[in-house]
Amino acid sequence: MNKSEILRKASFEEIKGIKVLRLKGKPYEMGYQHGYLLADKTDLMINRTLLATAAYVAAQTGSDLDKAEKTLWMGQKAAEPFLPQEFKEEMRGIADGVKDAGIEVTLEQILLWNTNYDQWCIYCHPDYWQGDNQNDNQITNKIENSEGSQQNVITLAGGGCSSFCAWGEWAGGDGKLIFGKNEDNFNMPKQLANRILVVASPDDGIGHAFLTYPGMIGLDGGINADGFAMMTQLNSMQYESMKGCGIAIFTRLLLTHARTVEDAIRIFQNYPRCAGIAYHVADAKAKKAVVVETSSRNVCCRYPMPGVEALWQTNHSNCYPGWMGYSGYNMVADQVPVNQLKDISTIENWQNSLKEPYNFYVQAPSRFERYQELIHEYYGNITVENAIKILSDCYDPYTRLTRDKFFPSWTNNILCTICALYPDFSYEAKEPVGPFKAHIANMWSLVAYPETGDFWLAINDFPAQYGGYVHLNLKELLRLENSAGYQCKNGQNFEIEH
Repeated sequence: MNKSEILRKASFEEIKGIKVLRLKGKPYEMGYQHGYLLADKTDLMINRTLLATAAYVAAQTGSDLDKAEKTLWMGQKAAEPFLPQEFKEEMRGIADGVKDAGIEVTLEQILLWNTNYDQWCIYCHPDYWQGDNQNDNQITNKIENSEGSQQNVITLAGGGCSSFCAWGEWAGGDGKLIFGKNEDNFNMPKQLANRILVVASPDDGIGHAFLTYPGMIGLDGGINADGFAMMTQLNSMQYESMKGCGIAIFTRLLLTHARTVEDAIRIFQNYPRCAGIAYHVADAKAKKAVVVETSSRNVCCRYPMPGVEALWQTNHSNCYPGWMGYSGYNMVADQVPVNQLKDISTIENWQNSLKEPYNFYVQAPSRFERYQELIHEYYGNITVENAIKILSDCYDPYTRLTRDKFFPSWTNNILCTICALYPDFSYEAKEPVGPFKAHIANMWSLVAYPETGDFWLAINDFPAQYGGYVHLNLKELLRLENSAGYQCKNGQNFEIEH
């Protein structure tokens, strides 16, 4: 097939205010479509946003920009041998597509960009994996600059992502499984204007949708046409390595090939993993869900408690034996050094350690408690409208205060809310970026009925929830040859009042 025929199978357009990239074909073909149609935007990610990532890593590790860039490249080289062949082909297609569109971006740069968030996850906590130590060992906090002297590091406030699902009597209505997720991250240069929805129809695999940025083959999960949904959450562990697959790769592996939670668990067990991540996966047809907590060494599964038809996850491990029905390896123990937990000898002591108000390292555990409160409050009535209220919630159960819409959290444990907003931090990147400020808030928020393909997406504000939710349907998008002018049937959009 020649390249013009490859491109005719794809489109990039705005649908109801959302930038939608539709891809179809073999892995290389989908990559080529992506690269060609988003060449100018991919150029911005490579030559602007990646410079900002280096500035972030430099600030986190106390190193200079040259050392930070070198470390990022070492991480990419460590990860490359573990890429599944289908995604190597897709990234090669992206690079070729960008080049054929007249922009000079190398395959190596595309490979580096696709490790961006795996490396972000490794460097976002106070103990760090050493870039020159590729073994699957404990991370270390002894970071040195290019002259060999140890540097001070800064600790940034900011929780990560979160998600929940419910079904049966807990969801109410006809009991269909409903899935909600928030992706929270920094508004690095050029990213807010380039948030995209990708609808992929692979020749070998299941049609699916996910959110990402130009040039990146995946990020934080999504839904597929077989009723499967997933979300990724930072879940930092002491055992981390770039020798493995990260969130973009697992997002696409699961959305392309998983139909059940058992399929998903097998994929995590069969592929090496890098940073500590919790994956919330759900099979809407079977009404089953599980949170799979992973590190470079372990895969542990937390299921709903008996009699509870709901599951939720934020950014700290909950695989503690005896907690919420879990039994197995204690993943919380592997989180003690990175989250600076004082005492996990008992469940009570562990929970109290999570609540330390001036713990700058633990990732906003108050949100986990708030999800539990809201899921019980809306028991039997977790409609789309109420799911959006949950994802947009600004109440902190620790302080018993509601965060003002534009007032950021004070620390990781004071006024941290499900709808996230954190203070600005200043960075110094190489030119042409130079000095910039960035903070964490919600990049996109999604509610879905995975079995029917209906989903409601907020993606046009920051926090995204403030811009309202737009209804689309995955199965309709996958069927349409040309989605220009597409209007959802029986869809309802939502605006949220704050």
